[in-house]
Amino acid sequence: MLVRSTRRTTAAVLMAMAMIPATLTTASAGETPAAPAVPAVTVGKQATDPQKVRDFWTPERVKKALANEKGDQSVVARDAKAAADKAASEATDTAGRARGAGLTAEAPQVRPAKKTGTASTMAAAADVPEMPVARKVPFPQNSPATVVGKIVFIDDAGKEHGCTGASIAADGNNTVWTAGHCVHPGDGRGSDGFYDLVLFIPGYKEDPTSPGDYQAPWGEWAARSFVAPQAWTRDKDYEEGDLAAFTVSAPTGYTNLTDTVGALGYKFGYGSDWSDIIDSGFPGEGFNRTDMDGYTQFYCTGDVVDAVDWYPWDNRLEMDCDMGAGASGGPMATPEGRIVGANSHVETDDNDVRINDNLYSSDHGDQAVAVINAINANN
Repeated sequence: MLVRSTRRTTAAVLMAMAMIPATLTTASAGETPAAPAVPAVTVGKQATDPQKVRDFWTPERVKKALANEKGDQSVVARDAKAAADKAASEATDTAGRARGAGLTAEAPQVRPAKKTGTASTMAAAADVPEMPVARKVPFPQNSPATVVGKIVFIDDAGKEHGCTGASIAADGNNTVWTAGHCVHPGDGRGSDGFYDLVLFIPGYKEDPTSPGDYQAPWGEWAARSFVAPQAWTRDKDYEEGDLAAFTVSAPTGYTNLTDTVGALGYKFGYGSDWSDIIDSGFPGEGFNRTDMDGYTQFYCTGDVVDAVDWYPWDNRLEMDCDMGAGASGGPMATPEGRIVGANSHVETDDNDVRINDNLYSSDHGDQAVAVINAINANN
């Protein structure tokens, strides 16, 4: 299992790191250190007609997506654990690790063009104590809760899946932020690997008059183009690559996503330690929970820490939050409404049973900056 290493120090690792040759960090006289490369990204498009995407997602198919989310969480957890174990075993082998570019990017939250209500989960949660046991969002159809929505998609085999995403401030005003594994399997296929029939439903909820059916009060937004870091599409890197963005097409009667529901801002490249974070999603299950149905938006609040503070190349964000399957891709955001992470994976045992309430995000540093810059450049 992974170790919550912010709470203990491993002397042997620190000793080994202290023995790293100085030539790894100090340039020889007369030499200028090479500028670190900006991370590469993978760009792709959804060719299916937007209306065909919307028509595909019947209530029955959405139910199938929700039913598959728990299995998806187990696969992601196994992959992430294997990657973390490998990284831990190579903790002293730092010579092959590239220095990060130290990129930063930020933008403020954007309110919708017209007020959708006065309640604000961001404002209400700005000064609350740590709340690892997720609660239902009290006003899910009011701004800013409506920026968070359900993502549904199919894989190459035609199997339905679900995630969470959030409208994010970007050029073009039609962009969703989520986890990389919600748009691409990370299997090395590049632009050909992005999932199909990807749909974003902000403010998604169950139909109160017909249980098991869903409603889309703010429209159904079909994906148009995708951007994910090669660290995900090629390397399946959970430490810093499990993040992505995609643009959407406005359904009839709507102008753009930002005007409709608003958009969260972002603060990328500022580290992994944050206070008073609000984590939102549409979980279909949770750690020791039986009340999550995949149709209801939940949220946790609390501090986020560097998951492995003694290992400088693993800066994943770790938060105590019991949301589970279906919350993948949901935003970890500051009280000011700026995304600093996206739900990626949990910890499970060898029987795929979740062992704690730790919820992890990939580091939102250079890779996140590269993705948002690419989205802005292509709008």
